[in-house]
Amino acid sequence: MIGVGDMGRPLAMRLLKADFELAVYDVNPEAVADLVAQGASAGESPQGVASCAELVFACLPSPAVSERVALGPDGVIHGTAIRQYVEMSTIGYICMQRIASGLWARSIALLDAPVSGGPLGAKAGRLTCFVAAPRAQFEDAEPALLGVCDRLFHVGEEPGQAQVLKLANNMLNAANLSLAIEMVLMVRGAGIDEAMAIDVINASTGRSRATEETFKTQILSGAFRTGAKLSIASKDVELAVEQARMLGVEHSVAQAVSLLWKAAETQGHGGSDLSRIYDFINGLAAPRPADA
Repeated sequence: MIGVGDMGRPLAMRLLKADFELAVYDVNPEAVADLVAQGASAGESPQGVASCAELVFACLPSPAVSERVALGPDGVIHGTAIRQYVEMSTIGYICMQRIASGLWARSIALLDAPVSGGPLGAKAGRLTCFVAAPRAQFEDAEPALLGVCDRLFHVGEEPGQAQVLKLANNMLNAANLSLAIEMVLMVRGAGIDEAMAIDVINASTGRSRATEETFKTQILSGAFRTGAKLSIASKDVELAVEQARMLGVEHSVAQAVSLLWKAAETQGHGGSDLSRIYDFINGLAAPRPADA
């Protein structure tokens, strides 16, 4: 496993609990040491991990990092043991295709395998993984994939397709949360209790994961601990807009969502939990129109 941060660590822990032999690498030596204490071995670099394991997972924060880890001077492409590379990061179609092209030249199979459920889902074993790769490669990696997720889908043969689906999923989550916050703040302005509003919405047609889970367990409770950073959500929705533009489909609503999350990141909320988008939107209260 390369990348053992907020998402990668719980994924690595699940592999250890499933009795896989595991080598790990991360730029943070403390994160590596923690997993070594749990039974993993330490790799000196991405190349080092790929020289001791036939199947290598990666869970990384950005397209640039993913490309460097895969194809850079000490990247997995130079490993001597690797046969399959499972890229679980959310990096977009174009970046995934570049990585696939580079690895295929060295006879290394790439599985485009993003996961949905976030760090809390990873810790609890409630993750959905959707994979785009040739069927034979998917079936070969399936036992290890089931070591980290409880719901597994083969969505296509071409690496990059799962990225498009993951970006669509993440955009829907961010859009639902953003709009739910705006509307709950609206009804609060009319004197209705927020918790009551959420209960009504969840019994009605406006419900979504944002209202059924994020609002109830994170915002109304005051926890604000989904485990995922706002900056990562901002990156994902921006990638979704780029993908929609590339495919020539309408994306005006997606564009508005991306601008909102980018504004929150730019104004200093990027390192906060993504549920803190509530604080940012709450601070954007529009002035009431003057009485006629």
